Amino acid sequence: MKEELITGVMQQMLPYLDNAQLKQLKQVLEQLLFHYKVTDVEVKKAEDDSGELMAMFIATKRIEGCSEKTLKYYQTMIGAMITFLGKNVRRILTEGLP
Repeated sequence: MKEELITGVMQQMLPYLDNAQLKQLKQVLEQLLFHYKVTDVEVKKAEDDSGELMAMFIATKRIEGCSEKTLKYYQTMIGAMITFLGKNVRRILTEGLP
């Protein structure tokens, strides 16, 4: 299990590190995890509340005085982004946007 964890971290860091840095990262992870037992646990998937958050955003914009045309545009674009990214909006980071 430790090896799977280390491999996963290294694969995610591939775009950011060169080979020497990856080798050093692997050594550091192996040393840090040496005295730990790593087990696989079932993690309950968080409920996706993207729709509710989008509705709250649209409601806030309506209160601020945005036109219905603007609100419809926001709703369409945000909905398309959520569908395209396939993530809960709480998990979207600027770095993850294309």
